[in-house]
Amino acid sequence: MGKTKHTTPKLDKHAEEKKTDYFTVLLLVVALFTLSFIGAGNLRVVGAAGIMLCLAGMLKEEAYVDLWGLVLLVIYNLMCMLSSWHTYENIVTGFASLHLIFPVAYLLMACLGEEEKKLLHRLCACWAGAVAGLGICQFVWQAMHHEAGRLGGIIGNANALGIFLVIGWFALLTAREDVTEETRFWRKPLYCLEPVILIALSLTLSMGSFCAMATGIFIMILPKIRQTGLVQGVLYAFGILARATLGFAVGLLMYIAATRTVMPWVCVLLLIYACALSMRWENFICFLNQCKIMPAMLSVMGIVVAGATVAARPSAIATFTERLAMMRNGLGYILEDPLLGVGPYQWRTLNLYDSDTYFNTWHIHNALIHVGVETGLIAMALLIWVIIRFYMKKETPSQRAGFTALVFHNMMDTSFFYPSIVMLTMMTAVNPGERGKRAGGAAIRTFFGICALLFAWNLSYYMLKAGEQS
Repeated sequence: MGKTKHTTPKLDKHAEEKKTDYFTVLLLVVALFTLSFIGAGNLRVVGAAGIMLCLAGMLKEEAYVDLWGLVLLVIYNLMCMLSSWHTYENIVTGFASLHLIFPVAYLLMACLGEEEKKLLHRLCACWAGAVAGLGICQFVWQAMHHEAGRLGGIIGNANALGIFLVIGWFALLTAREDVTEETRFWRKPLYCLEPVILIALSLTLSMGSFCAMATGIFIMILPKIRQTGLVQGVLYAFGILARATLGFAVGLLMYIAATRTVMPWVCVLLLIYACALSMRWENFICFLNQCKIMPAMLSVMGIVVAGATVAARPSAIATFTERLAMMRNGLGYILEDPLLGVGPYQWRTLNLYDSDTYFNTWHIHNALIHVGVETGLIAMALLIWVIIRFYMKKETPSQRAGFTALVFHNMMDTSFFYPSIVMLTMMTAVNPGERGKRAGGAAIRTFFGICALLFAWNLSYYMLKAGEQS
């Protein structure tokens, strides 16, 4: 490792001169695509994806990477391994076998040049749009068979799909900002997919995701106010809220038609309308820019849409209260073993036999508390340090908004334990090259080689145990 610091512009110039292989971008997108289907984790799939990324990484000659970010992720995984060994006498049963893919993807992204990163952003945004489109079609199909409910899509859980789409929406905004004359091919799809994501997001009825989205929007507005003043900042906010209101309204009408009426076929008409809206979305945005009063009016109507959304899911308040009780229960175990925690997946059993309410879930709905309880306070502190490290960097407002949305959501939910959600955030909101140092080919190959061996060991151990049980 060299000692000279490099800023992002130097990294981008150097990477462009090297003309990084775009095949690496494809592998990262394939990994995200694959992980999107496994929910909270599948060791075989994560292991295979990890080995694939490691083999690609071993071909790299150099990278400029923020060593603090990489080291924090590595030490976090080491603490997870120690916790697993302490509890199960193996390093496979636990979070490390799944979360090891995060530092691998982080370093591999640090090998990319500026144009490759932008391409990665665009492809990830398009995949989020595809997930949303598939989800809407799934919802309409279920509505026609009187089976519609909160949309979980291919992610398999409504709350997880909600934050996935929120991060995808911010990624889409980031990608749209980077479109140039040379990449104008991407302009149309990046506009068309925005209403699709918003409609699918509304169908999840995920209140935590809606709040995370609102927090991210607030993060986006602050720099605008500082740069252009309060009035322009408020107008910018109205433009964003107007688009969100229309998308949410269409989705909410679709949900009401499917679940609250005897006319689910109306969903087909709304689907046709959604397709037309998607094709003319850029014109709608132009209209909002020209008619200054309309964004404000739609934003005010958003209050009505928000109220209707809450009314469509009256159990949301009770769910929030239950999660607070769950956090309180978890905090009762956080000092049980401060160094290595009570062990991965052990909180559920402890909760079953204690005198408190049994919550019947694997994860405390606060990711930091859960990590502190099951893997120890050191692992918890490392994750907090990762968050702080991100905010020390100079990311774009939309990137910062996407990362903030993930952090906020994990204060009341469990999206950190869905590899696809964390990977989407890393690929679209995190720049591993910011404040980076040069890593040579030998160091890179050593790191990826060790990780590949760990993935292979995890897979072998899992398959051997599965064979013994059968």
